Amino acid sequence: MTSNDTHAPSINSSLPPEIKQQGLGDTITNLIKYYEFSTTAVVVQKNGMWVYLNPSALHLLGYEHLSEVQGKSIWDFIVKADQQMVSERIKASINGVNPGTHEQKWFKKDGSIIPLEITAVPVENFLGQTTAIIKKVNQESQHVRDTLQHYQLITENMNEIVSLLDRRGNLLYVSPTYKEYSKDGIHNEIGQSAIKYAHEDDKEFLKSEFFKLIKYRKPQTLKYRLRKIDGTYRFIESQVTCIYGQADCQFIVVSRDVTDRHLAESKLRISELKHRMILEHSNDLICLMSDEGVAVYASLSYKSLLGYEQDEVVGKDILTFIHPEDYEKCQKAILKLTETKQPVTTIYRKIHASGHILTLEAKGMAVVDDRGDANHFVFISRDITEKIKLEQYRENIEKLALLGDVAAGFAHEIRNPLTSIKGFITLLAEERNESERGYHQIIESELEKIEEVVNGFIALAKPQAGDVAEVSLLKLVKNAISVLTPQASLKNIRINISSQLKSIIIRCQRNQMKQVFINILKNAVEAIEQDGHIDIILEEQQDRVCVIIHDNGIGIEEERLQRIGVPFYTNKEKGIGLGMTVSNKIITEHKGQLKVESKPGEGTKVVIDLPKYPFK
Repeated sequence: MTSNDTHAPSINSSLPPEIKQQGLGDTITNLIKYYEFSTTAVVVQKNGMWVYLNPSALHLLGYEHLSEVQGKSIWDFIVKADQQMVSERIKASINGVNPGTHEQKWFKKDGSIIPLEITAVPVENFLGQTTAIIKKVNQESQHVRDTLQHYQLITENMNEIVSLLDRRGNLLYVSPTYKEYSKDGIHNEIGQSAIKYAHEDDKEFLKSEFFKLIKYRKPQTLKYRLRKIDGTYRFIESQVTCIYGQADCQFIVVSRDVTDRHLAESKLRISELKHRMILEHSNDLICLMSDEGVAVYASLSYKSLLGYEQDEVVGKDILTFIHPEDYEKCQKAILKLTETKQPVTTIYRKIHASGHILTLEAKGMAVVDDRGDANHFVFISRDITEKIKLEQYRENIEKLALLGDVAAGFAHEIRNPLTSIKGFITLLAEERNESERGYHQIIESELEKIEEVVNGFIALAKPQAGDVAEVSLLKLVKNAISVLTPQASLKNIRINISSQLKSIIIRCQRNQMKQVFINILKNAVEAIEQDGHIDIILEEQQDRVCVIIHDNGIGIEEERLQRIGVPFYTNKEKGIGLGMTVSNKIITEHKGQLKVESKPGEGTKVVIDLPKYPFK
């Protein structure tokens, strides 16, 4: 059998298009010609399919033409017991690792089994192919020369640096690509240290790793710097494998330049570090959501702001910890973001680990890749709880200031003529008979009501002044209770007071603050018809104190509850509707808040929130 009549057409026809496009056709053609006339049996596979068998390999397996095997599965030629080992050796070869020589049993064309010695070529092939030399077990030693020539032909046409080291780490062989690093010429490098041109800072590391290789003889991948002839350093990645010779083990090293990859990775690490520092030191909540609605990242601020550890957030639904009343609103915002990929902003509430509520403003944005696809979404949320409180406080101050100005002017215009009218009515009443004097008493009674309204306006415009001082909140509340105790006793109403601490100190104008508690307690007593109770609770929360006054009276309807604090609006038959307005003004001027909660038949709860520390 000759190669001219059997295999000559395969030389050109088997060349892949990518080889021709890269101008490698002549080189590969020469390589195949070498295989065609070589007595060494060579096989090439890709993805488990035969790509090429040279005439010697075909003859060894009992075939005449390449077309009989080309494109067929290699597993049809290898006995089942050896297939797992062959698969692992192919993977090693693809990665440039020398798996050594191995005996296997293959099927010949006639179905008989032939024992073969397989020597894989540890070359990383950019086409994804692997090459092996096959020969019958106990084949003549002269074929070794062809194998060495084959290795040399391959290594001399590789971009990687291929070298062979002895157990002292000296070069026994190095491929021509080493010329970019060798000052003295490649031939003069034989017998020299393989780390001769390594960076000084990397030499100790390389020596240590080489000693490990000698001791354990397990393949290693090393990364280090190598100096070129021009003095610049390149980052090199080497795969080192121990092979066994006749006398001692040797080491084959396949090295490639990974400088570009290293620099890209370094830039990525620096960029990632910068962004991580920003994320981890931000006071805002930063969360990354997958397209499945699951949190895949949560910033450290979740702990400081909401009291949750990162692992309590990551892996859970993005809407976890959302206030139930805001769940639907947030769900719609996320749906809009995922559908449109356009930024969305929403205000919502989250539940702190301790149970209290925080108001947040969130902006959601899509994370778009180079293809325009968005698989992740980032949400940045800022705590605006205090901001909202401040806005409400300013709005309340402006309203009360305007109301105070109106009240002052109104009281001034009425009070003077009212005084004159009362004086003259008194004089006229002395000169009338008993029947007419009754009319005068009615007039005086109505004038007293008008005067009460005027006094209320004056209190609203300028409540009773006093010096700001440190006051025990508990004592202040007890003083107010003592004022209402007689009225409460008549209705058999119990007033209970409890406090977390024995002493809670605030700075306030004593008389004004006492008047607030009297007003609220008076409303509570009047809301209870008979045999009720009023519970007063004093709580401390960080830099704030809270006074809760809860009665079991008749309660207030929703419509009327919304108008609490509006001047002249009252639920009482004889009230003038300024008590809660004045109380709200005093609390606001002390930088606090007054809230009223009530349901008909369940009583009313008034919450007064005040700063614990001095206010300016």
